Amino acid sequence: MFVTAYDHYALEAFEVSAIDYLLKPFDDSRFQSTLARVRSRFDAQSRAQRQLALTTLLEQLERSARSVYDARPRVLAESGGRMHVLDVAQIELIEADRNYIKITVGREQYSTRSTLQQAEQWLASQPMLKISRSCLVNMSQVREISQTPRGDAILVLAGGATVTSSEGYREAVRRHLDRMRIGSPAKET
Repeated sequence: MFVTAYDHYALEAFEVSAIDYLLKPFDDSRFQSTLARVRSRFDAQSRAQRQLALTTLLEQLERSARSVYDARPRVLAESGGRMHVLDVAQIELIEADRNYIKITVGREQYSTRSTLQQAEQWLASQPMLKISRSCLVNMSQVREISQTPRGDAILVLAGGATVTSSEGYREAVRRHLDRMRIGSPAKET
């Protein structure tokens, strides 16, 4: 059983024999029905069958992790008149700038001719969150979050950059952050 806020891992989950894929937020009845299927499958298998299934699953996960690492997307961007190869996992922030996008990695900024929509598709392997019409944030690079009096999120990134969500994205950002809270009640939205 997989529980996550990211729907783009569902295919991989079922490739490793997932019983179910719970996408946050989910309600208690959805969780209970999945738990009943897990218990039913568990009761139907012998100890040897469960051990074999677990061993097979671990092997599949290791192969998958290696292939993801080996095929980690990289992008080409410019800074200081030179082209740089950037690992997408290190990208903290992408901002639209007319016909270009600015890419922030740590304290460095790079640019490339692209649209924010193209960048969002290219970085689908990362937990990117659109916080304004012109800004994408890699949530794995967020280190601190606070709020403005109006309720907009202020995100501090690993490299020290600070960005604020816009009014038009306030509710989507709030819902995303709520799903990240441990112990928060799961609610259908």
